[in-house]
Amino acid sequence: MLEVCFSDAVKGALLMAQHCGGRRPGGAVSVITDRRGPLASLAKLREIRRYRKRQAALQRQAVPLGGWREDVVGLSFGLSEGDIRAPLAAGDCPRRAYLWEQFSFDRYGEREDLGASFRKFWDGALADLRKLKGGPQAVRVWLDDTPDARCGLLFLAERLAPADSDVHVVELPKRVAQGAHEAVEYRGWGEVEPQLFGTFLDRERALTGAELDSLAGRWRRLQEENAPLRVVRDGAIVSADIDYYDDRIRSCFPEAPCKVAQIIGEALGRQKILTGDVFVAQRVRHFLETGELVVVGSGETDFYRTTVARAR
Repeated sequence: MLEVCFSDAVKGALLMAQHCGGRRPGGAVSVITDRRGPLASLAKLREIRRYRKRQAALQRQAVPLGGWREDVVGLSFGLSEGDIRAPLAAGDCPRRAYLWEQFSFDRYGEREDLGASFRKFWDGALADLRKLKGGPQAVRVWLDDTPDARCGLLFLAERLAPADSDVHVVELPKRVAQGAHEAVEYRGWGEVEPQLFGTFLDRERALTGAELDSLAGRWRRLQEENAPLRVVRDGAIVSADIDYYDDRIRSCFPEAPCKVAQIIGEALGRQKILTGDVFVAQRVRHFLETGELVVVGSGETDFYRTTVARAR
């Protein structure tokens, strides 16, 4: 069975989830703090101990998915934004150009050449897509409420509906009970620990042929509309204008000057806008161009460190 997801972060988690569990968790941990001296060392030791305790508990809870690395498919095409009418191609195409724009966005003045990293990412995404060619016998989709995942499911259905594939979905619930009096709220599979993926398999269900046809039809309608943005509204993916989230981003403008990174963090965290940080950064840049925000402290090439304020 192919395990299908819609971001590289979730793909990495699924690879770990295949063979997790056991008494000795692997990996390493480090703690970054602005404290100094003995108090810093004590705080680091406390955090490391807390992390290891949590990892040991997760290892005991773990339910391995099994399978092989080749079974994990990451359709990491960011389909909730940009042109979706033009076909994907190994060479130049609108989707590749759009993803490069996101990938190369200068957050903190990075100096390294990103070209090789991007080519590796793009070639990997296309290689994963080719695993679906001809209609695999069984596919399990890890679905959440992020627009990329919802669009990804429609895109996948359009690819697989004619092939009579056996498609299953594991949908992430909005809230997960943790103990008798606590609950965890996940916004996407990227926030779920790899050891816990297998504990959600009791939610797996098969999609009927009629459901696949319906999902494929919805994708074709979205392609015809080809809006700049697609968002989740009332549980369904709909086309939207590029300014759809603008009022929610404006609500994150502070009264006092602040770094661009603070506005982005507020938009993604408090407002729970389910896009990437680059999308919000591009809207902040739009607000600077229109005069709603002004620069009061330059971050030079480090856009996220640029200090901005409301226009008076």
